[in-house]
Amino acid sequence: MKKILAIDDSEINLELLYRIFKLHYPEYLFLKAISGKEGIELAINEKPEIILLDIIMPEMNGYEVCQYLKKEIATQNIPIIMISALGQNSEERTKGLNVGADAFISKPFSQSELRAQINVALRIKKVEDLLRKRNESLELLIKDQTNKYLESEERFLQISAHALEFYWEVDSKGIFTYVSPAVQKILFIEPHKVIGEMHYLDFFQVNNRKTKKSKIELSFMEKSAFNDYEAEIRLINKQKIWLAVSGFAVFDKNRKFYGFRGVCYDITTRKNAEIALNKNVRQIKSYQKKLKKLNTEITLVEERERRRIAENLHDSLGQTLSLAFIKLSSIADENTKPHVNKIISETSFLLDKAISESRILTYDLSPPILYELGLIPAFKWKLEQISRNNGIKTQLIGENQKIKIKKEFNIFLYRIVSELLTNIIKHANANLITLHINKGKKYYYISVEDDGVGFKKQNSKKASKDGGFGLLSITERLDSIKGQFNIDSEPGKGTKATVLIPLEE
Repeated sequence: MKKILAIDDSEINLELLYRIFKLHYPEYLFLKAISGKEGIELAINEKPEIILLDIIMPEMNGYEVCQYLKKEIATQNIPIIMISALGQNSEERTKGLNVGADAFISKPFSQSELRAQINVALRIKKVEDLLRKRNESLELLIKDQTNKYLESEERFLQISAHALEFYWEVDSKGIFTYVSPAVQKILFIEPHKVIGEMHYLDFFQVNNRKTKKSKIELSFMEKSAFNDYEAEIRLINKQKIWLAVSGFAVFDKNRKFYGFRGVCYDITTRKNAEIALNKNVRQIKSYQKKLKKLNTEITLVEERERRRIAENLHDSLGQTLSLAFIKLSSIADENTKPHVNKIISETSFLLDKAISESRILTYDLSPPILYELGLIPAFKWKLEQISRNNGIKTQLIGENQKIKIKKEFNIFLYRIVSELLTNIIKHANANLITLHINKGKKYYYISVEDDGVGFKKQNSKKASKDGGFGLLSITERLDSIKGQFNIDSEPGKGTKATVLIPLEE
């Protein structure tokens, strides 16, 4: 049975959540924990579909619990929604998201908002679980095919140690003058039907090429040696085998050319293994391509869902709060008692703050400026937000450039740049962030540069446990739009990350 876990030190809050889930999610088993440690133990043992987490708790607060669960392999893929009165503070929400929370709901909350966030998290988890399952299946398939290939190689080596081979000789005109008796065991043709009767082009079945001459023909023309030419031979019984043919030119004492000598090996087993392996490799590449396409579709679905939620927040919650603010403000007048005016003023202030917070939340989920004005205005807004909230100086170079890529990929590029900017804020300790936008002959060049502490570049592309997907996530997103990613950094000399996007044809 699927489970949902709530972690809160308040029994009243847990009872409220239990009633909500009993009403709207009767198919889920509701688990509760009144402390962070108890919640971690339940999460590891029960592996719920989603976790609702309070922040202010004794011994271990919600941030510490979230960070621990996101580092633990058994629980790192479980969506976590933080529910707290601190959610009205943007810094607290940012802190929660940075430690790994998937969403943040402020207390008091509406049931519809809670259900919407839970439904989104459950849908995303379902798709991610499917993708992980397919990745695991692909890894097993690759491992199985690799083992089969190694077994085939070992089998071939054993066979080759006892393989039959035959020797041959032709004159200067290409007619066979000798062929060893083993030819009958390999090709099922008697030697006397070859010697003096067959031309090497007919024997090796390479005389049907109209445009490109075979390696054997070129060697005969140039009187040079050739090694391991692979010839596919059709036998009398219409079966096919593969021969590895090697030969060299023969000259007399006076350096007069009088023919070729050589040897043939039966390589049918190896070639069949190679053909089968190539087929499997093509299938694996096809699976990988489908997985990448699926990953792109998942990302687009997630962004569409973000945008839908943001629009709902703006159109419903935002307008409702604004209307409440206007109506409340219209009550106050000179005839109203002072204490009533004070309450009205304080309540209006709270409503105004709630409107501002909902607007920020809407922009965090899906910035409308990206869809209405485009990428570069969205980049400019993002830089201004960073400068305002973090006290870091920012500048945008190439503001007048126009980036023309498919509209559905705009969000990919925006998320990539946002992730690079977030990494700078978290790790670089920078005073200046510069975003360059240039257009070349084949690519758009978008560089994010800082003057921070820098780091020693590593060749490994594995995702770090502390940093989520990191650079690997950026690379995966760029694959879907055929982009490239380069990063240059040295300790103490800052970092420059460059994204290359092909020009739209």
